[in-house]
Amino acid sequence: MIFFTTFVTVIRRLQEGTESRLGSPARVERNTVLLPIGTDVQVGDYLEYRLRSDELQTVGVIDVVHPYMPGANAIDDHIEITCMPSRWKAVPEFTAPALHPTISVALALVADGRMSEAVYEALQLVEERVRSLTGSDDSGRTLMESVFGSRVPQLDITTTTGQAAEDEREGFRLLFEGVMLGLRDPHGSGRGAFAALDETLECLAIASMLMRRLDRAEDRLG
Repeated sequence: MIFFTTFVTVIRRLQEGTESRLGSPARVERNTVLLPIGTDVQVGDYLEYRLRSDELQTVGVIDVVHPYMPGANAIDDHIEITCMPSRWKAVPEFTAPALHPTISVALALVADGRMSEAVYEALQLVEERVRSLTGSDDSGRTLMESVFGSRVPQLDITTTTGQAAEDEREGFRLLFEGVMLGLRDPHGSGRGAFAALDETLECLAIASMLMRRLDRAEDRLG
């Protein structure tokens, strides 16, 4: 008979970006964890428990053997879990600002912990909308420079008039070009990754602001 000497939490990520947590008695033997028969655990789950030092340990489940499965001992009275160390951390709950509706796709990626993909997706949406409004086949910095850099821009995103509008237009040209080079491209190539949730949401806020300026430009196009 197995004596369970510790307590673990079985963590499972759900499709809607949330997670379920189930507590269970357990016995931890290095990379093997033994759980009571009937525990709802599967490959891809995570186990969280305290070490003797009180440090919180998180491991990923890579194999599950039930008593009735091939390879199990006929007298086994437990589930045998094979685990490996994991750097995974739960995504903290957050309240997103009122971003432009198109950014909802990127927010779903944030909720799933996919920060870099979220930044790339948000700015990809900005690029696709500029292309759609202008009918251009260009992309990235070239697209933004051609649309906003001419003396008579194809899209008018200004909120002022006179010299102030000229300055505003030039500033937003640099913004549109800058996010393509500094944010979208690195994350699209896998070279950029934000460790912090706050920084990711700030990038989505920039994309949202640009989308609202494009709303203004689209209204003027009629």
